[in-house]
Amino acid sequence: MFSIVMPLWNKREMVTAALEGALAQSFGDFELVVVDDGSTDGSRDAVEALKDKRIRVIVQANGGPGAARNAGMLAAHHDWISFLDADDLWLPDHLAELDRLRGRFPAAGLIGTSYITCGSDGRFRLPPQSPGRLEAINYFERVASGRRVLWTSSAAIPRSNLATVGNFGTGVVGEDTLYWLRIALALPVAVSTRVTVAYRLNTGGVSDRTAERWRGRDLREPSDISPRLALLLERYAEIESAEVRRGVDRFIDHDFRWCLRSSARSGDLDTVRALPGLLPRCPGLADRLLLRVGLMPAPLARLLYAIGFRIYPPLRRLGERLKG
Repeated sequence: MFSIVMPLWNKREMVTAALEGALAQSFGDFELVVVDDGSTDGSRDAVEALKDKRIRVIVQANGGPGAARNAGMLAAHHDWISFLDADDLWLPDHLAELDRLRGRFPAAGLIGTSYITCGSDGRFRLPPQSPGRLEAINYFERVASGRRVLWTSSAAIPRSNLATVGNFGTGVVGEDTLYWLRIALALPVAVSTRVTVAYRLNTGGVSDRTAERWRGRDLREPSDISPRLALLLERYAEIESAEVRRGVDRFIDHDFRWCLRSSARSGDLDTVRALPGLLPRCPGLADRLLLRVGLMPAPLARLLYAIGFRIYPPLRRLGERLKG
């Protein structure tokens, strides 16, 4: 059986669709724990209007999604906990696919299915589906490669993680990603390629409010770039597996590159100029070029960045077509 944990904060217009998708699962052995995290828009009324005995509502003062998920996990009755955000949507076979995964990989500390993104209206076109490929993965390597791994609303964990890994953090942004990293450092991760979740974008959630996150920050240590880098650098010496360490190396490089390119694209030269002293290894040629441009006079650097980011995508597509 699964305990579904849903943090809820001011999603009255979307929560009914999310709940109806959960209640319509082909795998029927579940409970649904909704944690109303201080909603002020009548979201709890929308939940209670469904009058379904499988739903339990917990009410608490607003503490953020991490605190809400922690409360839901502590209240869960079953050995596996799946997560569903109040603005996302499940396809009917989501829990069934998670059940396949946990059966194939019983030692996994994190499992998840694939997902698609859609607009705030919840409309999406499902790609042609085939039986999902189930596989154990190097989580860090997969994320660093840019491939879609899992989303919070497609993920599930065994309840035993609470004893071995602990709870979610209580940060406002990225507490779920940090939790997946902590799990992946300690336990196997397994995924299915089958799409069973639609992740709504532009709904006003915290993940929609992370643009230019470094602007105005004083970057002095590598960990200042992000909490997840701080975590990996703190735990790096403890990693015994060579495979995991290679994946973590790529993950760290990926986050530096993401910070550099995002800052260059937005013209945030203070961040670009702070990065050379923070890089753990020599960056690639393209990133070395971005760093050199950042040392030029500000108007020229911003002009070159604007031109470069405008022409790079079509040149890359052309190169890929020529290779094909």
